[in-house]
Amino acid sequence: MNPKRVSVATAMIALAGMMPVAQAAQPGFYIGAHYGQADKQMDIGPFNTYAATVVYPNPVVQLTVESMTATLDTKDSGYGFFAGYRFNTHFAVEGGYVDLGNVTYRANLTGNIVGIPTTAVTNVDTESAGITVSALGVWPLSYRWEVYGRAGALFSSNDFRLFYDDIEQNPRRDAFSENDVDLLAGVGTSFSFFEIYDVRLEYQRVFDSGDKTTGEADNDIISLGITVVF
Repeated sequence: MNPKRVSVATAMIALAGMMPVAQAAQPGFYIGAHYGQADKQMDIGPFNTYAATVVYPNPVVQLTVESMTATLDTKDSGYGFFAGYRFNTHFAVEGGYVDLGNVTYRANLTGNIVGIPTTAVTNVDTESAGITVSALGVWPLSYRWEVYGRAGALFSSNDFRLFYDDIEQNPRRDAFSENDVDLLAGVGTSFSFFEIYDVRLEYQRVFDSGDKTTGEADNDIISLGITVVF
């Protein structure tokens, strides 16, 4: 056997032994937080219908709407905190808290109440937040980089707040909250540094986020997060 080839092979084996395997994290507990942009896929139509049918309860009179201008803002900041346990290279579970932000509706209306011309405003705010439980399937790309997929559920609390005012009556305020369970899924990537920290970039969707009485729609969030391994 050629001594030169033996020397090259030996050097390559030694070098391979010194290279880290494609494993970005070791089993164990970790905690983290994330912050990003949430967007709930809601249409303005149902809000306009609701604004045109708000009834003041005492006495029971209603604005007959003749014209309306309205805006709907479905985007807001979203954030969360979580803790997890990584069982091996490819599997982890997480539980945490997430706030998906507010959906804000504002309407200015003109019309009449029992024949008296009047103007009115209707403001609606809805918010979803709650506890998440999910499983992660992980695929390391290198010693520091990995990608992952997420599947789980959000046990949500969904708040609804209403403010209505016209020039004929006292302002009306109303608020209530409903609970629901929503499925969620996501994909992301993470980068490890200083051995115990990971930076994450993730896209996540909560399906039919909210409750029927507060407005259901898919809610997307793109977030940047950090984790610390114990």
